[in-house]
Amino acid sequence: MIWKIGLPAICLLVCLPLFMYYKKSLQYALGAMFKTCGTLCALIPALVAALRLDPHCWICVIALVLHAAADYILEFNMYIGAGLFAAGHICYIAFFTTLFPVSTLHMVCLICLVALSAAIMWRWRQNIGKKMSLMAVYVGILCVMCACAVGCFSGASTAGILIACGGALFFVSDAMLCRRLFFSAPRPVDWAIMITYYCAQLLFGFSCLYI
Repeated sequence: MIWKIGLPAICLLVCLPLFMYYKKSLQYALGAMFKTCGTLCALIPALVAALRLDPHCWICVIALVLHAAADYILEFNMYIGAGLFAAGHICYIAFFTTLFPVSTLHMVCLICLVALSAAIMWRWRQNIGKKMSLMAVYVGILCVMCACAVGCFSGASTAGILIACGGALFFVSDAMLCRRLFFSAPRPVDWAIMITYYCAQLLFGFSCLYI
């Protein structure tokens, strides 16, 4: 029980503030290290579940490893980092659909997320510019991943609810991140992006313990 409280505390109260501090201080390598450590906090429960509970959780472990690597690299190369994130999303899609087969709720969520994303990208098309094609590919994968996550709510289980909440938070986090990439934003937005992102990853990781 202690480590179930301790890991989120380390992630949100230690790794996140240190990442923000060192990034503001222009010590990018050190900041990226703490950013990655925050995601690794979510990896631990998934790894425990993979080793001791259900081998399906290895898919979640791989997704978190890819996202942890992406967290570090994204601070220095957006394209490679986004590619690693997309690969992690694909692993999440495989993990979620293995646990909870595609249902009507999944499809409804996908339609809603794609429609919302398309509307946002159309509205921001002038700012996105030549990056539109790459953005469309990434956002498409993101929408499928988040829809598969939110659709897990249909399972009416603890794991399904945790995954569904994580999927919703992940979409919100990436939506805020996308806006910050193309528009100016106050510093609290950076905190909101990372808090929702870490909470999503922690929910995914801890969901493995309830499968």
